[in-house]
Amino acid sequence: MAAVTGVESIELAPIGLNGAMPTTGWKKIVDIEMDSVNMTIPPLEKVRFRVEDKSGVRWVLPGETDPPTFAANSLDMSIDNANLLFKGEVTTAATEFKAPVNDEIHYLAIRFTSKPFEGKKFVLEIPVAAISTGIVNNFTKSGFVALSLSGDATTPSDATGAAVPAFGFKYVDVVLPEG
Repeated sequence: MAAVTGVESIELAPIGLNGAMPTTGWKKIVDIEMDSVNMTIPPLEKVRFRVEDKSGVRWVLPGETDPPTFAANSLDMSIDNANLLFKGEVTTAATEFKAPVNDEIHYLAIRFTSKPFEGKKFVLEIPVAAISTGIVNNFTKSGFVALSLSGDATTPSDATGAAVPAFGFKYVDVVLPEG
């Protein structure tokens, strides 16, 4: 059975070449807030055509579809993570972060890996994601403040300018430690 449950990791990297997933530069987002990760890959919208002289739907054609979307929170409020997601200003000692003056959408590759189930992990890959960032949760003694990221998959292009898939997924075998 190919089932998917739980998030083991979220990784971000600079966009790869020609619409491909990058092979280096990955930064793992840790301390993912419980139940904060969600994703939606909507089905293709349909445009239904009816005609005057026949009942029912005569044709169904593809319409516009919203892109795959995702959101997650990390309780790791490190300066490095804030800078990775906000692209602000960091002091030379990396002890202080200042948000950018102008909010921007940042384009990064993102990879979600599930927890193992029946010897397999599900890996969802988005080569180019338009990501925005915030800070969420109550600033109280009974909870944690979190970095929040949300994004949309965009359609990348290859070297010729042709569109390539906006996302893909695979199942990888769980590697057990030796011994």
